[in-house]
Amino acid sequence: MNELKNNGIDLKSADFGIKYEELTKILFSDLGLNVDDILKAEINTKKDKIYILLNLGNNELIIVECKTSKSKEFNKFSSVSRQIKSYHKTTTEQGFRVVKTLLVAPNFSEEFVHDCELEYELNLSLVTSKVLYNIWQGFKIAKHKVFPYYLLIRDVLIDDNKILRALKVK
Repeated sequence: MNELKNNGIDLKSADFGIKYEELTKILFSDLGLNVDDILKAEINTKKDKIYILLNLGNNELIIVECKTSKSKEFNKFSSVSRQIKSYHKTTTEQGFRVVKTLLVAPNFSEEFVHDCELEYELNLSLVTSKVLYNIWQGFKIAKHKVFPYYLLIRDVLIDDNKILRALKVK
């Protein structure tokens, strides 16, 4: 928030999460992925509100959850885990297959990454804002028209250097 203010952007704390989600949607959309707000509205319930839904076709989806935190690192795995499990259940009950779940946040504590590595049901990967931005930047000069989403499926903590090498950008 302070960095935004230093750059002349005045954003209320309450609006920060909404703007973060909007920007994340733009990045995924610019990667050529289908950010499907219509399907998301159909799947969402009063209780479960998925942030971003990437529709891969053939009833396959990637759920993207965005988290911001006033501290520098996001470290509350148990609450996120329950929330994402609920999203999985709601989505699969409607006949969809969740290929991957991505959690995008400014940063993650070591404890959070460790807890995520031990979680096998969610097929969850962590993406920091900086890594997602670097992938987006590199994709602009890559030969692909649509980002090969399967590059996001392999690791718990996504490494932009590996992805950019796979895109032959680095």
